[in-house]
Amino acid sequence: MGFSDIRDQDIPIRFLANMLRSGRMANGLLFWGPEGVGKRMAAIELAKAVNCGQGDGNACGTCLSCRKVAHSNHPDVKIIVPSGKSRNIAVDVIDSINELAAYRPYESTWRVVIFDDVHRMGEAAQNHFLKTLEEPPSKTMFVLVTPSPRMLLPTIRSRCQQVRFGSLHPATVAELLRRDHDIPESTALALASVAQGQMSRALDLVVSGKRDAVLHVMEELANGADPLTMSEGFATHVRQQQDALRAALKAEAANQDEDDGSRADAEDAKSEQDALVEAMLRRDLMEYLYLMLAWCRDEWVYRAAGGMQCVLNRDQEARLAKGALNAGAARLEAIDKAWLYIERNLSMERVFRDLFFKLAPQASS
Repeated sequence: MGFSDIRDQDIPIRFLANMLRSGRMANGLLFWGPEGVGKRMAAIELAKAVNCGQGDGNACGTCLSCRKVAHSNHPDVKIIVPSGKSRNIAVDVIDSINELAAYRPYESTWRVVIFDDVHRMGEAAQNHFLKTLEEPPSKTMFVLVTPSPRMLLPTIRSRCQQVRFGSLHPATVAELLRRDHDIPESTALALASVAQGQMSRALDLVVSGKRDAVLHVMEELANGADPLTMSEGFATHVRQQQDALRAALKAEAANQDEDDGSRADAEDAKSEQDALVEAMLRRDLMEYLYLMLAWCRDEWVYRAAGGMQCVLNRDQEARLAKGALNAGAARLEAIDKAWLYIERNLSMERVFRDLFFKLAPQASS
């Protein structure tokens, strides 16, 4: 794999390749753009290329350095991700990176530190990181990856070379879905459209069943189902997913080599796992809300445009044509409020109960 395998990102990839060829390296880079469009992949390929002996603006992918980066065991390439109960990049993590950056790379020309989801770095941690970013060691490159650059301090953003990544073309997403999954072309095109150019979202739609669950809820509400009953069933569905996720993470941890750690270490590991489950559940709830918003938007657009030319759920004409629900702005506002309440960690059951009553025909008419 190399830069050429990153699709629909010609401008940022050309910039990175030219930087490598010229040898004028930026110590701080900010990769920003939508989720699931190749930012993290580009950061890893940059970490390969900057220390690859090929030296033509790309990584060979076969040398020892490239293989170490690909297998996440290169001593001079660090990938920092949010962790802990709050799913943040904490001050102590930044302190360790600042200390590491004071030393020369162990075996490579450049040390590369990739901060994934850097918007999860708190203000105190950003301030700790700022001095190192202002006076970076000559052979250390920091790559900050985020879909939300405005959550970073202006002083952090101003000291990085910003590299913007755009959404993937729907045709590209559909092509990759058909290549890797046995799904009809019409379904692939619809999923690509709903995913709005985000490959990670499209893949999740294929394997998770979230879209089918949302379409079922919206159709049942349109047919007069009791919102309370529907919200209870939906909450049960989400809890089952959470239990399955927790079991999968537990099985994965059990399959790893384990030392005789202390009880405190075991408790820390369990706390970290619980925090990861909660973070993934909150992300899934946001995705459900996005899909509901996309459906309500499609109902509105279908009526306004008088056809399917501008809708996202391109394979659902029969459902859209029924027009059982009034596509009013109140429903869109209700979903926005639900989004805010989930972000504030309100009870999932209560949030979706109130939302389903707002989505029901009698409430939106």
